[in-house]
Amino acid sequence: MFEKVDKNYRKEGTRQAAHVCLFARSNDKLWDKHPIRALVNMHMRFDGKIGFPGGLIDPGENTETGLNREIMAKIGLDLGLIESDWVYAHYSQEKKIVLHFYCKEIGLEAFCDMEKNVMSAKEFGIELLGNIRVPLYTYLNNDKDICGLPQFLNNNFVGNARNQLLDCLILKQILTTEEVDKAIEQAKSIKT
Repeated sequence: MFEKVDKNYRKEGTRQAAHVCLFARSNDKLWDKHPIRALVNMHMRFDGKIGFPGGLIDPGENTETGLNREIMAKIGLDLGLIESDWVYAHYSQEKKIVLHFYCKEIGLEAFCDMEKNVMSAKEFGIELLGNIRVPLYTYLNNDKDICGLPQFLNNNFVGNARNQLLDCLILKQILTTEEVDKAIEQAKSIKT
């Protein structure tokens, strides 16, 4: 469905979109037991799917300029995203869109301020219905159900947002490849 393409990939009749994974490292623990490692921001979108903040790039607009504009509208934050924050792009021939993905680490205080201020952003309640923190831990509850990241991975993600999340966690060394692979396997074993 999606094929990896170069950052400058353009094709007649194809739209460009860009999204960003914002995260802040954390030493906190859930219940003083499960390391949180990082706060990772995702959103509940207007269509009921989970994704990253961002949106469509206007024709002729630089990708970073467009993404910064979209971030300001969605979460009211001037990130100053630059080319070095770019991770990769994927093209969907079926949807005729190139999806650019960025990943940016911000400070813990800035992350918490972003969460507090998002409700006053222009698009809050319209395109963005709520912030979500990704649970990066795994534990068994009293009923021996697997909770945390494996459970979260069974949500309804837009496009390739689930893969983008997992790639970013590994790329930024928040989780190891082995930890991500284990969460994926555990997610498959969860009865929905």
